[in-house]
Amino acid sequence: MDENVLMGIGLTRNEAKVYLALVSFGFASAGKLAEKSGVHRANVYDALERLIEKGVVSYIIKHKVRLFEPTDPKNLLGFVREKEKALISILPQLEMTRKMAPKKNDAQIFEGAGAFMRILYNFLEYKKDILVYGIPDIAPEMLKTKIPHFHKERLKKKVAMKHIYNYNAQARISYLNKMPLTHAKYLPTEYDSQVSTNICGDEVVISVWSRPVTSIRIINPNVAESYRRYFNILWKAAR
Repeated sequence: MDENVLMGIGLTRNEAKVYLALVSFGFASAGKLAEKSGVHRANVYDALERLIEKGVVSYIIKHKVRLFEPTDPKNLLGFVREKEKALISILPQLEMTRKMAPKKNDAQIFEGAGAFMRILYNFLEYKKDILVYGIPDIAPEMLKTKIPHFHKERLKKKVAMKHIYNYNAQARISYLNKMPLTHAKYLPTEYDSQVSTNICGDEVVISVWSRPVTSIRIINPNVAESYRRYFNILWKAAR
């Protein structure tokens, strides 16, 4: 099992190592958990105390020795939900603080396919057409497990999308043109690029499709309108 998943929901590395070791034993003393997990015994006790507080570990005393056991793994979901509730409770305050803060710049840099997809989902809140050009064939390949769900959400919200792909993407274009509220074209090979540009509402997102993908997000209505006009010129030239 991957301890990174447990760390992703808020456990520390030691907590994740100790918890996974305990799950494999069922019942175990701190000494056995130290041997199995590779975590120093003193740190094992600290991790166990925190896991008990989180409700994912319990213990019994047998022959004056504490034996630990994992509670139902579904309790991890309860732990995640508590964190989610706490976050939801402060979101309005965070959003208000962010809006009131002075704007030093209107550009942000993100890295990774997950960050790129979060930007796309944010586009849906505008409820306006999404325009994208310069899409290399590596882009749908890198997003193949994520992009179908995005299109499903997009169509549910009735948001139209226009794509201009690189020349070698005819199969992808044919697939997209069968989808409602979706139009796709391609440009000649001299326009091919490894950099795509997404435009929606007041935002422009320029993405460099290497591994990992790097995206520059610009939030500026004037810049977005300029890119939108350029897209329309390309759209007329595309096939």
